[in-house]
Amino acid sequence: MTKEAIVQRLEDLHNVLAYCSDIQSNGKIYVFKLGERICINQERGALLSQISHSKGEIFPHEVRTYTIPPQIEAKVKFTVEKIQSTNWGGHNLNDFINI
Repeated sequence: MTKEAIVQRLEDLHNVLAYCSDIQSNGKIYVFKLGERICINQERGALLSQISHSKGEIFPHEVRTYTIPPQIEAKVKFTVEKIQSTNWGGHNLNDFINI
């Protein structure tokens, strides 16, 4: 996976979690259950370890690999489409992390 693809995936995963939290704080039903959020964060951690390795910050044996299960991936894709169709906004990773 290219660095650009990793960054885009990290942005998408961050935004679906932020969107879920935002709509839940407005009294609507959550998108992702607790266990699903944990799985999404596991993939985020794996992607960040890949970036750390590319920067020479960690050794190859320390790189994690994890992808969310297909049923959660389907919910992620649906939520990304919902974010885009509603112009919810979202966040750009460059705003808060140095990749």
